Amino acid sequence: MLTGFVLAAGFGTRLKPLTDHLPKALVPVCGQPLLRRALEWYKSQGIELIGVNSHHFPELMAEFHKQSSIPFTVFHENVKIRGTGGALYFARDFLSQTPEFFCSNVDIITPLSIEELYPIFMDMDCVAGLVAVPVAGKGSICYNASTKEYRGARTDLNATGAGADFVGLAFYKKEFLSLLDNTDFSIVPVWKRVIELGHSVKVIEVGNPYWKDVGTPQAFAQIHFDVLEKRLSLSLLSDVTIDFDNKRAYSTLLSSREISRIGKDVWSEASRIPEGMFLERCIVMKETTLPIQEYINNKIVTPWGNINI
Repeated sequence: MLTGFVLAAGFGTRLKPLTDHLPKALVPVCGQPLLRRALEWYKSQGIELIGVNSHHFPELMAEFHKQSSIPFTVFHENVKIRGTGGALYFARDFLSQTPEFFCSNVDIITPLSIEELYPIFMDMDCVAGLVAVPVAGKGSICYNASTKEYRGARTDLNATGAGADFVGLAFYKKEFLSLLDNTDFSIVPVWKRVIELGHSVKVIEVGNPYWKDVGTPQAFAQIHFDVLEKRLSLSLLSDVTIDFDNKRAYSTLLSSREISRIGKDVWSEASRIPEGMFLERCIVMKETTLPIQEYINNKIVTPWGNINI
């Protein structure tokens, strides 16, 4: 049995103005908040003991927590955000309830199987297993391709070896928690310190799976386009119709006339498409009022303003 921990305290500054009104964890992707998708993923993988850290917009996170059908424990970082290292230290008593725990960034969308990766980690004889995609070049981390030993982050000029991109997912043994302290912030220096103390941190190679970090407007939009292209399958709300042939999704409330104002590569949850409006290659969030007589292209349209893709 694994404990799960979702890192959900980030500000999501690259998605402003959306994240001026929502915590990044509650940004909807294909109609569902990122955190709900993470919780559903954990549950589908047999993880029931789940912790989530928070910081930005605590009142909205508290309301989500109260209404969530999947139970989880909140670790609210009150005064300042703690980073990954600090978040794990803050939740160390909770995370040590099981011999191992799994940690993921809330903004990662991937169909990877935690259940399939877990035994690989257990066979590696290490205190931390970083899930990563091997790449040609340095990547975000370096490692020994033969032994799978982690050798450092791309920013570490002394790091050598094969390159891989860390996908924001990691397994840890609970002994790792005893190597943290209350000054830790970023997890990267912690991995380095753990190795210097004689412990092993390894890389779990996953080939070339689908994964996206929703941190940028381009990645946010691309996930929607990938669903329309059938490159990715996500759970969807019942009030959205997907027209795969024309690569568009729209509210079930729309009339045929309104649907005719929607072009290709559009994910629109707007309940009305006004006369003179035409949408193409854009994302339109729910509760957005669209202007009359306007062509919208290459934008994420939110109730609080547009974001260029």
